[in-house]
Amino acid sequence: MLLGAPVTADGRPGPALARRLRCALELLRAHPCALLLATGGTPPRAPHHRPEALVAADALAGAGIAPARILVETSARNTWQNAAHSARLLRGQGLERRPVLLVTDPWHLPRALLAFRAHGISARGAGCRVAPAERPPALPRLLLHEGIGLVVYALRWLLRAAWRALARRGDA
Repeated sequence: MLLGAPVTADGRPGPALARRLRCALELLRAHPCALLLATGGTPPRAPHHRPEALVAADALAGAGIAPARILVETSARNTWQNAAHSARLLRGQGLERRPVLLVTDPWHLPRALLAFRAHGISARGAGCRVAPAERPPALPRLLLHEGIGLVVYALRWLLRAAWRALARRGDA
């Protein structure tokens, strides 16, 4: 599962998506029978009109990955939606029992894993290696964002679980 990231104004992968694509390519080449789900829509205020997942799928196909190995989810605008929409897509394809690796940046991985597990996907992380020169200048701000997001997603998961428990109780 390749999580989307910003695309440049001319519709090419931005730095984060390019890193994630390199990692995904490594995994796909090492596991020739594996499928990949690229997830990511067009964020609000995006300078382009192509969903992140389509940009990723095109890049993977351009690198020699058979299009039949690439599933695409283009409506998610954030990590929580990546998980929700991907879970629905996997269930619809009968793939919910297959092992899932999340391909994303290492600082994004804990929040992404939490979101996918909250949506019933048994996921493991495949955090991409990031060379020191590739680290974003805004990394401290990104880490703060991820920390806050992790707390928010944990609360969402707990509230979701509590709501489901109450609904089951009402059905009994």
